[in-house]
Amino acid sequence: MRHLAYTFDWTSTSDLTVHSSGIGEAGGGTGSGMTHYGGGNSDKGAITVDVMGVQPDTGLVVSIAEQGRGDRTAAPATCVVYGIGSVICDPNAKVNEEEMSLLRVLGRNFVNPSTIDSNHHWQNIESGAGGKEINDYTISHDNHDGMLNIDFQRVLTVEGASGYRADTHGSLVYNKNLSVPTQVKEDTITRTHPGQGQDNRVEQQLTLTLTTDSLAQAANP
Repeated sequence: MRHLAYTFDWTSTSDLTVHSSGIGEAGGGTGSGMTHYGGGNSDKGAITVDVMGVQPDTGLVVSIAEQGRGDRTAAPATCVVYGIGSVICDPNAKVNEEEMSLLRVLGRNFVNPSTIDSNHHWQNIESGAGGKEINDYTISHDNHDGMLNIDFQRVLTVEGASGYRADTHGSLVYNKNLSVPTQVKEDTITRTHPGQGQDNRVEQQLTLTLTTDSLAQAANP
């Protein structure tokens, strides 16, 4: 029904802090310290989305795939996306974080006037047994040509032994006439505690830019 292609630029840096305590070298006293271990990775490439159909509950059935220059490549995965930001994907498929960032804003009626308050703000909340995700969106500028500038914040908390918290600050440009984001930028900081006395901080930065939209091409042959 529709083919979309985006370029992506993704970087990730990590800082693992290990808190230690023991006998001080001088005077035989006790001491404590912190050791830092850092690393980083980056990739660029393309993400493609094919809209396969629309479900009776308004969910869009899509196939998403990623082709990176490095290790971010992911084979096509089938997902259903909704305007409220809910995403359901094949549990056996690999879907990277940057793919999820795009899927969250691809649903029908993502910008829904009936949910936007007088401050040009709306919120999507999704809770489950394993955690909670809160997305806050604010229209910062209406260009009055069908293009909207939207700022957003996301807080994702996952519970359990391997739980974590991810805080995202971002912005997007949205074509409300064609119901598609043309650019998405995100900065996400994820904090985990992988072991006793260990704190891990991972910062990911992402830019997605629309390069192909078959619907737009059909409207402007």
